[in-house]
Amino acid sequence: MTFQDSLLATLRVAAAERPDHEFLRVSGQSFTRRQTLDHVETAGRGIRALGIQPGERVGIMCGNRPETVWAWLGTNAAGAIDVPFNAEARGRLLEYFVSDAGPRVLIGTEEYLTLLAEAVSSDPEYVVCIGEHSGRPFGDRAKHLTFEELMALGRDSDETLAAPPADATATIMYTSGTTGPSKGVMLPQRYYPAQGAHSADIMRLGDDEVVYCAQPLFHIDARGFLATTWHVRGTAALGQRFSASRFWDEIREHGATVFGTIGTMLWMLHKQPPRPDDKDIPARLAMCSSTPGEILRDVEQRFGIDIIEAYGMTECLLIASAPVGSTVPGRIGKPVPQLDVRVVDDHDAPVSTGEIGELVYRPHEHAVMTQGYWTKPEATVEAWRNLWFHTGDLVREHADGYLEYVGRKKDSIRRRGENVSAWEVEQAVVAHPQVLEAAAIGVPSEVGEEDVAVLVVTRPGQGVEPQELIEFIADDLPAFAVPRYVEFVESLPKTPSERVEKGKVRKRGITAAAWDGNVALGRR
Repeated sequence: MTFQDSLLATLRVAAAERPDHEFLRVSGQSFTRRQTLDHVETAGRGIRALGIQPGERVGIMCGNRPETVWAWLGTNAAGAIDVPFNAEARGRLLEYFVSDAGPRVLIGTEEYLTLLAEAVSSDPEYVVCIGEHSGRPFGDRAKHLTFEELMALGRDSDETLAAPPADATATIMYTSGTTGPSKGVMLPQRYYPAQGAHSADIMRLGDDEVVYCAQPLFHIDARGFLATTWHVRGTAALGQRFSASRFWDEIREHGATVFGTIGTMLWMLHKQPPRPDDKDIPARLAMCSSTPGEILRDVEQRFGIDIIEAYGMTECLLIASAPVGSTVPGRIGKPVPQLDVRVVDDHDAPVSTGEIGELVYRPHEHAVMTQGYWTKPEATVEAWRNLWFHTGDLVREHADGYLEYVGRKKDSIRRRGENVSAWEVEQAVVAHPQVLEAAAIGVPSEVGEEDVAVLVVTRPGQGVEPQELIEFIADDLPAFAVPRYVEFVESLPKTPSERVEKGKVRKRGITAAAWDGNVALGRR
């Protein structure tokens, strides 16, 4: 099955084929292909009625609900650029996202619009409130309307929405920074249907599939699963959030044949007490990432599923994977056929089989991966040096062609499926008046991946209690980025140019002197 140049075009083709076939389930509601298309086009016309032009930005901060889907795809249908904000972003990080993207419109529930109003100094022109509300979060700083009013504008409009060009920017999705601030990944309209088609080919999906995803729509995974499902004309089911205790009941409730996980989700499911009905689920297949090799076969056998281990990133959703039944524990699969992939040294020369190097790639088709980083041309050039896109991830290619993930060349931390910017954690910590220097690192977690730790040097003669420091930085970091461990040290190792030598910090790790927030605050 060929893919379209935009998700709007995909919806139009699908609705013309079988308008009454169920296409989307979310928040206890069900929508057919025709209803999905109608809601998307109505939202798109409403956005156009506000005067939003192609290329202008619409910020969205909301949980998984129908309006979030209509806002995302309606913005794209209008030719504008949607900017999904992480629902856990707060304070300075949220202010940075908004000031960097410069949206004319902000859409969200009252809860999130209130957070935005408290954080940002650059006000939008319009604020659209989803669901019930008791006030005007932005006061006189912006024009307020409800989502129902936005949709009414769309219903009153007779504008025909032209299918957007394949290479028009559809989305700016912020991915955690590594040695600097978070970067806005620019995704073209064709990215979604192309990546959906590539994933569907790997999973060998059919039009009778029900694909379940509990990840939030501000992450690329959830959007990718919707695009994948709609490519094969199946039914996409979105959960509200992942819960290990409820997950299998939700799979049964939806009759899901396929589901996806990231990070430690499988670890958490594996740690649940065995139940007699563990295999009594409709799912036959899961596409996962970062699955610990030591539990992969156990999970498959316990729940009666096949696991496809895959590797990708926001910039390109699917880079390596293995066909159904071919996953090798501890491996991320083989490069997908739609990309050229190499493993290279620091000079971009290919390394020998079995040697560790950085994974780089480039596509065979146009407009199927990131266009670069919003307002950061230098970062774009750096990532695309020598005509290869550099992932910053270290891998090893084995003789059978399978790739083994080794670690990150870049300075980020992977915690429970989230990429945490060490730089952003450090910036939040050093903002405390008693802190002189800080170095954030990842340390092994008992549930897989890493926990966030920070080594702190305080100003001479001054100090701060660990809990006070954590409470201070929590206003400026997503919850997943708040450090679990705090250890005070006299100094940090430095390079000759007086930069903190993070390699030595990571090698040192933390000691028994580190304060553990999980213990002290009863966190999990």
